[in-house]
Amino acid sequence: MKRSTMRKITVAAAATALTGTLLAGCGNDNDNAGSSTGAASGKPSTASASPIASSDASPTTIKIMSQTVTDPIKDDNPMKLELEKMTNTKLEFTWVPATAYNDKFNATLASGELPQVMLTNTARVTNVVNAVRAGAFWEIGPYLDRFPNLSELNKEMLNFTSYDGKIYLLPRSRDGARHLIAYRKDWANNLGIAEPKTLDDLANMAKAFTDNDPDKNGKNDTIGYAEPASLDALSRDISVYLGGPMNNGMMNDQVVPNFLTPAFFEGMKWYRDLYAAKAINQDFALLNGAQQADLFKKGKAGIIISVDSNVKNYPKDLQLVDPKSEIGVIQGLPGPNGLRASSTGGSLGGYLFSKSSIKTEEELLRILGFFDKLSSPEAMTIAYRGMKDVDYKMEDGFVVPNEMQSEDAKAGIAAFSELAVAHVKVGAPLKQNPFTEMIVSMVAANEKIAVYDVAGPLISNTKNEKGPELDKLKTDAIVKFVMGQLDEAGYQKAIEDWKKAGGDQVIVELTEEYKKAQGK
Repeated sequence: MKRSTMRKITVAAAATALTGTLLAGCGNDNDNAGSSTGAASGKPSTASASPIASSDASPTTIKIMSQTVTDPIKDDNPMKLELEKMTNTKLEFTWVPATAYNDKFNATLASGELPQVMLTNTARVTNVVNAVRAGAFWEIGPYLDRFPNLSELNKEMLNFTSYDGKIYLLPRSRDGARHLIAYRKDWANNLGIAEPKTLDDLANMAKAFTDNDPDKNGKNDTIGYAEPASLDALSRDISVYLGGPMNNGMMNDQVVPNFLTPAFFEGMKWYRDLYAAKAINQDFALLNGAQQADLFKKGKAGIIISVDSNVKNYPKDLQLVDPKSEIGVIQGLPGPNGLRASSTGGSLGGYLFSKSSIKTEEELLRILGFFDKLSSPEAMTIAYRGMKDVDYKMEDGFVVPNEMQSEDAKAGIAAFSELAVAHVKVGAPLKQNPFTEMIVSMVAANEKIAVYDVAGPLISNTKNEKGPELDKLKTDAIVKFVMGQLDEAGYQKAIEDWKKAGGDQVIVELTEEYKKAQGK
């Protein structure tokens, strides 16, 4: 079905500095399932389409900087050797711990000594935009149609990760609407609380989990709702449930950030009420996303809003703490506009290709050819599942992993799932248990009601120049309001300061870009 221009503009958002904070929560999509679609299109590969396809050519050496959540992969790792053979490459990696990657990326970019290929988690921050505009990276858009698998990447996703209408970033495909509400069902049962149907119900559950000893240990040692300093769920979920936009939306014929909308203010009041009732961790302003998740995984908090890949692992995590634990999952909660879900945009960062290290078009094509081959069903199965009959076996067309994963498999999957730009569903599907099947179905249902950032592909020069300053002004105001340190008048005063510091100009620039993209 042909989609409207508006849909094309609003269907997927680029990873930004704010959404980049989800990284710790997103993890690898090793547990997603699906049929072989998209890149498994059956298009024939030709020598001109994939320059590294010829078995007669010597292997292409590719130097890649990326991140890992495990120990770095070894050179003799069976997965690495097999994928190098399949793609006719010699891969030389610089692996950086995921927790330190953004700092390493920024330092490398500032040095000017760039690897051929480098991951960015924060594709829209000032230094990346400036480097793209300064010609530091290859524009890859004109080449993608030469490759049978890369040509099948979602065009709207590519559009939304473009710069000034041109494609420089090779984005990593992910599900778009992945946020779900997880809660301790065993705690709810202990207190006789039904599954929440509204935000008021969720707030009442959070308060009961805080005050009424839901784990029945006789101690006042639980909190209702876990949240980090970024207040991600307020911006991306609660305010969306209440009718607000994801990051940016249209109001009075202007592109405005969500924190200027009435729905967001209602969401802040919802948080303020929970904070005053001590139903949110009182130290939220000091915690990052991983520490927020630990509150739930270690049995201290009873409610968390998180991405599907985390939610799938929570039962296993909690079983280590409390074998009697049980988790309930909610797709979302309806507001004035019914049930809505936020979308992170269908991508999670991506790869940039250095012009200083990739000297010729032919060399670029060979490197793009590696990513094309890695996007095939066979390679994607290795990247996400490991080696057949070593790390998993096939049953009725589904992957059944070994109960104990080898160190080679852990390192290999961590590495190549970071490198993969095709969606995990391109590879062989994983056999799921009923809990994970339920989560997969919820994510699919959320995709149909997803709300997207209208400013996803748009660039504001003022935001690029003053982004950190502006973000601090608004974030400080939101946190202080939630903590009761600012009243409504104080919050509005802080927002006026944000506007005067450059926020109004950001709105003007994004609105102009939006209307230009729509041909107005």
